[in-house]
Amino acid sequence: MRQTLAWLCLIGLVLISLVVYFGRDILPPDFGWLVLPALALFAEFIPVELSRRGVRVAFTLPFVAGLAFAVGPMAAVITDALVTVIAGYMMARRRRSRSAIIWLEINACVGAISASVGSLVKLGVDAWLGRSVSTVAASCVAFMLGYGAVNFLLVTYLDWRVSGRRWEENLVGALKLTSKSFALYTLVGMAVTILAYQGRFYYIPLTLVPVLALRTALQYQAKMFEHYYETITALTLMLQRAHPYTHGHLERVSRTAEEVARRLGLSSNRARMVREAAVLHDIGKIAVDEQLLDKPGRLTDEEMDHVRQHAKWGAEILAPVHGFREMLPWILHHHERPDGRGYPDGLGDPEIPIESKIIAVVDAYDAMTGSEIPGASRSYREPMTVQQALDELERCADTQFDRGVVRAFRNVVMEGRY
Repeated sequence: MRQTLAWLCLIGLVLISLVVYFGRDILPPDFGWLVLPALALFAEFIPVELSRRGVRVAFTLPFVAGLAFAVGPMAAVITDALVTVIAGYMMARRRRSRSAIIWLEINACVGAISASVGSLVKLGVDAWLGRSVSTVAASCVAFMLGYGAVNFLLVTYLDWRVSGRRWEENLVGALKLTSKSFALYTLVGMAVTILAYQGRFYYIPLTLVPVLALRTALQYQAKMFEHYYETITALTLMLQRAHPYTHGHLERVSRTAEEVARRLGLSSNRARMVREAAVLHDIGKIAVDEQLLDKPGRLTDEEMDHVRQHAKWGAEILAPVHGFREMLPWILHHHERPDGRGYPDGLGDPEIPIESKIIAVVDAYDAMTGSEIPGASRSYREPMTVQQALDELERCADTQFDRGVVRAFRNVVMEGRY
């Protein structure tokens, strides 16, 4: 991360120099504009954390944009970097970690770069349209778009570097988190800049009302997202306690199912949902007689009928949770077969969701080879080797398993990604 910080510092210095050259401004005699840095600092202290990886949204941009019009581009650049440093320093002191200081420096650079690009775009629009009351709105939108686009790309890049996830996945995920609120954000920025341009600085604090309303909405969304994952974690831990074999099995199946989903062309969001469904696909086993799950031998037909109810019970357990509703059919039908001989509904090939087919293949492979993994033993049979299990999947393609899914899964295993 230090190399990243060095590059960001260099880029920031170059851009700030350009802003200083092209945007030389004289401070106005009315110092009412000082309300803008104060509001920017306040907004920096009330961010919303939108994901479990720590992606945060602050609300400083409208006030930074107002400064670019009221005082000048350089004031916007300095203020954005300064409020980031002050707020970041307070958080770094609480954490008392060296990495927090590095992130403080990186965030200050990101703020300076974003404000510099926004200022340069604004100066270009001013030079093209002229600076008047009628062009303030267009110039403000240009500033916010320039700032927002660069800030979005830099934050997404840093999130990608830290998380190790694919660049396109981070890009799409971050875009979904920010796009919904940008329209309101832009309207607030336009109101702030028009008031600042007209010198009506003491009306600007009223713009905190829509900002706080947006923050409340995003907080609600973030809490719903957090509760969703807490539910998944709680259910998984419950299943782990009920049947230890299943926990390790779920970890392997869910991770690989996501990779297979990507190979089959499912979107990043869809593949992530497949992973979550794979974590929960056996949750219905909570309702199965534990003695049957741990029975050291083959089950009778009556016992098998009881165990097979777990797919239906799993869907019933998850049905009341709104966040799981889209994946309920995947969980319900993960034991269906293309030849129509599966359960619980005996669906044929076209009716089985592709997500269920993915879980079925990965689940079966892990069951065939799982005994090679410590703690995953099934005493009633010997484990298969990797090649034997892959050959068995191929043999059962088009009857028990989908051939396209088997092919994609084989590629994942042969590349060592299982």
